[in-house]
Amino acid sequence: MQLYHFPSPNPQKVTFALKELGLDCELIPVDLAKGEHKQPAFLAVNPAGRVPVLVDNGATLTESQAILAYLGEKTGRLWPTSAAGRGEALQWLFFLAQHIMPPAGQVALRVRARVTGIAVDEAAVAQGEQAIKAVLPIVEAHVARNRWMLGAEFSLVDCAYCPILNVVEKAGFSFADFPQVSDYLARSRARPAWQQTPKLPFL
Repeated sequence: MQLYHFPSPNPQKVTFALKELGLDCELIPVDLAKGEHKQPAFLAVNPAGRVPVLVDNGATLTESQAILAYLGEKTGRLWPTSAAGRGEALQWLFFLAQHIMPPAGQVALRVRARVTGIAVDEAAVAQGEQAIKAVLPIVEAHVARNRWMLGAEFSLVDCAYCPILNVVEKAGFSFADFPQVSDYLARSRARPAWQQTPKLPFL
């Protein structure tokens, strides 16, 4: 198993999951700051020019959410066994992708600037912060009733949420109005697997 990787939030979802699952995986660094994701060698692996990419037994998978679902199906661990449970897991992964990650990406422009040197578009950051504030009450209410995204037990869905919420906070967004989300993030970051997940120095 090989993972094309840079220590940014989407690849972190997968490295967090691999460590939770105890799976051995070779990390192949792709330096986004140097533009290695735009080079022909990497584009031959993923024409979209994005990390992470997981290669396992002849299968090449892109998109972090799909990789998490694959790892859950492959191992049968940290992933629901019923159709209804898997549907709920996918629901929350799609919710993250559709409603949280786009504005989180805008807020994280402050972090991207530290990696690439590209000037921060503060108007875009402000727009992202407003959009995050509009959607976080749904997550706040959910984690007020549930210790983890799928209930009482940690799952691969939590491996997806932690890096995104983490980068939003590291980019300067305050969770003061969302104490349940803040507590949920703290629980996630306290896990040994997250502490062992590769990170940029400021993440």
